[in-house]
Parts: sequence; C-alpha cells; structure tokens
Amino acid sequence: MKQGTDFYAEVKVKNTGIYVSLRNMALSQIFPSGWEIINSRLFDIGAELKSSRVDYFDFRDDRVDFFFSLRHGETKKFVVLLNAAYKGKFFIPSTHCSNMYNNDVKSVKGGGWVKVY
Repeated sequence: MKQGTDFYAEVKVKNTGIYVSLRNMALSQIFPSGWEIINSRLFDIGAELKSSRVDYFDFRDDRVDFFFSLRHGETKKFVVLLNAAYKGKFFIPSTHCSNMYNNDVKSVKGGGWVKVY
C-alpha cells in the first residue's frame, strides 16, 4: 500500500458456540509499526464506519482493545481507522479474541506481512 494512505481494519466476531451469552469478552488487535492508528474519538472522521456497541475500548500506540458481551448467534463489528505512515515491510500480528475468565472461549486469526511503499 502507498505511504500516506488512510484505510480501515474491520473485524467481525460471532458467538457460534454452546454459550447462550458471553460476558467479559476481549478483542485485541495489534497493528504493524509502519501504521498509525487514527483515534476517531479525537477527530471527526470516519463517522460512517461505526463499531458495534462495546462496554469499553482502549486505544494505545500500537493496538486497540475492545471489551464487550456477545449473545448466542450475535455478530459484532469492530472498525479501526489507520494510516500507512512509514515505508517498509512490516508484520501484522494475529488478532486475538477471548473471554477474560474462561480459557475455553478463544479465537486467533492469522497474521502476515504488509508492505508500505
């Protein structure tokens, strides 16, 4: 992707398991060091790209963590605005979603290499 490009990451989580309701879920997405997170709480941009309702979210320099509940069959969508700020080849770590108090409930989705030119 070209340096300076604004884009967004979208992650969808669905409760397809045996649990009727999942509380205390945590989704953590770490982004490559060549990308910068655009904090939509500070800037009036990306209003049309809304995330599902969460209990709490935490923006850090390299990641965004979402904390939420999920009913059986329910799907939630999480959107993070990003900018390809630095040139180079960077690794995007896997996405982790799990229950904070039940180790039987977890999901990890791959990672991979990205290039900013």
